[in-house]
Amino acid sequence: MALAIAMLLAVFLLYTAVVGNSTPVLQPSNLAGHTGTVSLTGEVIGPVAGESHTTGLTFGLRDISGKSQTIPINFHGSVPDLFKVGRHVNLTGAMKNGTFVATDMTTKCPSKYTTTNGS
Repeated sequence: MALAIAMLLAVFLLYTAVVGNSTPVLQPSNLAGHTGTVSLTGEVIGPVAGESHTTGLTFGLRDISGKSQTIPINFHGSVPDLFKVGRHVNLTGAMKNGTFVATDMTTKCPSKYTTTNGS
């Protein structure tokens, strides 16, 4: 019985990976050539300007490693409390006229993923 459940779960996972509407997860350095909605992860580069609910919040985004060109971002939506220059963020949106237009943003908390001395 357990084997049958495991096989059913494996088939379901394979089906959702192949057929499901997955959104590609990219960094700015591998965004070129992608059309449609993608999830973009990177580091916020200033200056940050604008207003997220009217004209849009504008800023730059580069690879977390810092080794890519900066992509211009225009974000419309609710800004997470932890958003600031230097923070790592995940954005959902698409490229339009040379700017990544995002409608969803989450921040990553670096301290959550680093080890501390003495632990």
